[in-house]
Amino acid sequence: MPKTPGYRKRHDRNQAIVTLTDAVTKQRRDYWLGEPGSPESRELYHRVIAEWEANGRRLFEANFEKPPAGGEGDGITVSELCARFWRTRGTHLNKREQDHHKSLIRLLRRSYGSTPAAAFGPKRLQRLRDQMIRDDEGHGRRGWGITYANAQVRRLCRLFKWAASQELVTAKVRIELLSVDPLKPGRCAARVGRVVKPVPVEVVEQTLPFMASPVAAAVRLQLLTGARPDEVLSLRPCDIDTTAADGVWEARLDRHKTQYMGHDRLLFLGPKAQAVLTPFMKRAAETYLFSPAEADAERRAARAAARKTPLSCGNRAGTNRRAEPKKTAGERYDARAYYRAVQYACDVAFPPPPPLAKRKDETRDEWRNRLVTDKLKGALDAWRKEHRWFPYQLRHTAATLYRREHGLEASALVLGHASARVTDAVYAERDQSKVAEIMRLVG
Repeated sequence: MPKTPGYRKRHDRNQAIVTLTDAVTKQRRDYWLGEPGSPESRELYHRVIAEWEANGRRLFEANFEKPPAGGEGDGITVSELCARFWRTRGTHLNKREQDHHKSLIRLLRRSYGSTPAAAFGPKRLQRLRDQMIRDDEGHGRRGWGITYANAQVRRLCRLFKWAASQELVTAKVRIELLSVDPLKPGRCAARVGRVVKPVPVEVVEQTLPFMASPVAAAVRLQLLTGARPDEVLSLRPCDIDTTAADGVWEARLDRHKTQYMGHDRLLFLGPKAQAVLTPFMKRAAETYLFSPAEADAERRAARAAARKTPLSCGNRAGTNRRAEPKKTAGERYDARAYYRAVQYACDVAFPPPPPLAKRKDETRDEWRNRLVTDKLKGALDAWRKEHRWFPYQLRHTAATLYRREHGLEASALVLGHASARVTDAVYAERDQSKVAEIMRLVG
């Protein structure tokens, strides 16, 4: 696909322009954007590109005038609306939702920041969504998939719902935005996102020996309980009730995904889960069970034990550490650090074949340059994609195992779903072997 035309300054005038080419007639036209480098010209550039893409890369008559003062579009701008929303509601979002809203607001302000919020209607929303799913090679950005683009549109509608509740815009604006149908596979140019599949238990067992003990314990606990990564990583001894008469521990989570809906989240820990947690329970009640600092200490102790140079001939342990390092291990894992720890273990457990692997006589930079020169980077990425798994797959694995052994309803209860339909549609994979057995007998 041809690259998107760039934003540039006209050499003989103090004006920014973008030159577009008609996809059919090959005619070229300059679109004037205003003072070069100004936020208004940058915003207009993105709006022109969006209109050109939506028009099938055909030239069009530019008409991006603002609505007249006192008209329907007069009032708070989109940028001001986003700023007020972030000051009021941004701090109440969890880290992941904050990242999603930042991406949405950045894209929204880039193209429609100076547009009056009351004038942001369904047509502009569709133009914005086209930008979401489009690959922007000039800026090194890959378009969002169908699922994520639809989720971002829903967040935008909730943003305007909040604006209506604060009387910043009328409720009519949000109702009009809801009239836009979501993207559907096969009916749009957006790529279909990756479907999360359960990871085989055998693959997990092969990876566990290469993990630090806190990470391995968190992985085992996810497999046994079907909990989300954040739910396992946030556990503390004070959250776990070990006095139940039936011998099953109960962990009540203070913060979880569906807390805002008024739902409670309980994890029930049987004998196997208790055996995993017991070594980590002997600590202060308010301390998190799984700590990166402990994993780092364990790694350093293992390196010291494998040391070949006598202590009298080399550096003493700790003498080569920086007094103020840029990064230090924290007291609890977050989802990103946990994810990276699992990915590192996968790379060690399943090393790539010799052409792709790092050689002993080359540095990391030399290895990367060799892969780029020999055009092997894509092969290495494909290898890693095939041999890596990530923590959220463990929840799907647990759901599938519980469904196979105890039924769909039991699987939904373990995962904490209010309805078994969510478990059936998203998490627990159906047992296709039963279908194959039926067809073998009667088909």
